[in-house]
Parts: sequence; structure tokens; C-alpha cells
Amino acid sequence: MYKKPNWALHRRRWIDEKSLTATKQGIGLVIAVKKLNQDGWQGHQEWLAEVNYLGQFSHGHLVKLIGYCLEDEHRLLVYEFMPRGSLENHLFRKGLYFRPLSWKLRLKVALGAAKGLAFLHSSETRVIYRDFKTSNILLDSVF
Repeated sequence: MYKKPNWALHRRRWIDEKSLTATKQGIGLVIAVKKLNQDGWQGHQEWLAEVNYLGQFSHGHLVKLIGYCLEDEHRLLVYEFMPRGSLENHLFRKGLYFRPLSWKLRLKVALGAAKGLAFLHSSETRVIYRDFKTSNILLDSVF
């Protein structure tokens, strides 16, 4: 799906700033918009890989890619929003919102992440996910 973006996004509403991306919560349907840092060929290649591969997959342990936008130098990915944030934030309690996880819950998250990886590795179009880390394991509202 392609829709011309509204570039009047306010910087204060960005949720997570990273070296390659920034994420912003949408209005109405709850989404996360991942904005590519416009510097670098590697970032563009990673954006293309996400569009080409993640859009094909649907699995309960993978974040859904809802759409994307490519206009001039602007590259956006639109995902379902994960309201509980990253596993990294919970494990290292980054911020007051993130509570420590019980060992039972940690095991549940690890099993879910393993199921998502197994799905990618065993699908017809095999994907080797090379950026597997706690900051990329996102938790939904029922985790």
C-alpha cells in the first residue's frame, strides 16, 4: 500500500530514535512508522529488504508490515504498533514505564522469538535474520 506521507510530523512524538531509524505512533489505527535515516546506502538496502521480504510473511510472532512509502529521499515503513516496547527496555528497565519481567514471562518471550525465527528460516523464501537482539524483540499488549 502506498500513500503520500504527511511530512508535518512533529519530532516530539517520535517514540524511538536509532542510528538508522526513528519510530512514531500513528493516529486512528495504531501503527508504528519507521523512518529511514537518509544517510547511507546500507540503510537503503535494509529498507528494501524489509519491504521485499517482511511484506510477504504473516506469522503470530512477527510484527506485521502494513505498508511503506518511498518518495524522493524519504523512506518509511508502516508496522502494527507494539505497545509494550522492546524486550531490551524491560530487561534493562530503560524508563519508568518498563517493569521487570518474571522468569516465566522471559521464557515465554524467548519461545515466541524462537518460533518467529524458525518460521523465517523454514519458509519457502528463507530469510536469515541477522539483526536478532533484544531491542528488536517487540512485545504486544498480551505478552
